Amino acid sequence: MLINLGDMTEGMGKIFIRNFMETAEKMSCSEGVFLFKEGDVTHHFYTLVQGEFQLLIGPNKHHVYTVCHPGDIFGWSSLVGRDFYSATAIATRLSEIFRFDRDTLFGLLGRYPRVEVIFFKKLAEMLGNRLLESYLIIQNDKKLGGQKSDVHYLATPH
Repeated sequence: MLINLGDMTEGMGKIFIRNFMETAEKMSCSEGVFLFKEGDVTHHFYTLVQGEFQLLIGPNKHHVYTVCHPGDIFGWSSLVGRDFYSATAIATRLSEIFRFDRDTLFGLLGRYPRVEVIFFKKLAEMLGNRLLESYLIIQNDKKLGGQKSDVHYLATPH
């Protein structure tokens, strides 16, 4: 996604990063495994180590994004005060991820107030960029008269 762990933690200091990464749980997911489903209660967010996940929304499971870049963060609903995931994440290849507990992160951020400000400022910036890209996709679809465009996910410039 537009949220990348490397970009997100830039400028937060080595001690914080070390403490943060110590909270990570490394997991493997086989192809076809649902990591979370739209409407599930949020407790975690994830970052991709390797592999691929598709994010799907709605009753027709519309494909809105492919998580495929190492370091991409997904499941970010848990970071923005939402109680439920807004999408479904399914592994489309054998994948390795880091799972982070939202409450543990918030506790850690509380011990580093300067880092907490940087963290949420970067999160707001990245989500704003994603929103703008969504607008472009919607605009492109309208120009095509409601026909499907070739854009199947929110592209991330890396």
